[in-house]
Amino acid sequence: MADSPVQKALVLLKCLADYGEPIGVKRLAEDTGLNISTVHRLLRLLAEERMVSFDPQTRLYGIGTDCIRFAISVLGGDSLAARVRPVIAELAHTLQETCAYSVYEPDTFTKAIAAVERGPHQLGYNFDVGRRDGIHAGASGKAILAFLPDDDIETMFKTVTLEVTAENTIVDPDTLRRDIAEIRARGYATSLGERVPGAGFGIGAPVYGPDGRIVGSVVVTVPLFRWKKKNLGWMSKAVMDCGRVLSGIAAAEVGAEAEAGA
Repeated sequence: MADSPVQKALVLLKCLADYGEPIGVKRLAEDTGLNISTVHRLLRLLAEERMVSFDPQTRLYGIGTDCIRFAISVLGGDSLAARVRPVIAELAHTLQETCAYSVYEPDTFTKAIAAVERGPHQLGYNFDVGRRDGIHAGASGKAILAFLPDDDIETMFKTVTLEVTAENTIVDPDTLRRDIAEIRARGYATSLGERVPGAGFGIGAPVYGPDGRIVGSVVVTVPLFRWKKKNLGWMSKAVMDCGRVLSGIAAAEVGAEAEAGA
């Protein structure tokens, strides 16, 4: 039985990892043997540090962005990180531009960059692993936003102050709703100067978990001086194909964890 607060927090994180999907406080208390008040207190602390995520709609907790980021930094072998990187690297090689994978943080309507592969050019867009941004701007963010349930989208509009970070950042809810409808219709998001002024043209696609919920996105960003509109068709297809591959990896990872814990 865990005695110290640190041990108890680690027990909670291990339990969340074993489930592979968000679960409630009562189940966590039952499975760890900790009392509910202790579980509540530790989860709040872990959520503040982004080691766990909290969905206010379902009241469920899951593994947080920073916990995933740490895993990506240190794990090898058959880890999810080890499987994601080659897929992103292949996309970057195909498109000859920098590509990135981001994970979705539902309790704050943000996403964090978890893996980056640069293209071959000396001049290209640079992503910082661990960087966290709102999902209302940029191709990687909107690729997540557009495929969330409508109730979640409306909750974001009501509870989050949408930050303007560049000349083309969209913060008007009605304009974003129209953008979302177009993204859903074509299957991918695009952006031009929405996140960083004059940065480039972005194409993003969603990544789904085994339960069909959005877990992240994949994006390519092309500097404006290299961007050609005629490339949108084949490049967007490559990004969407990569999103489907990553969705399959995410589903297989959770399935393997569940089988190992059986």
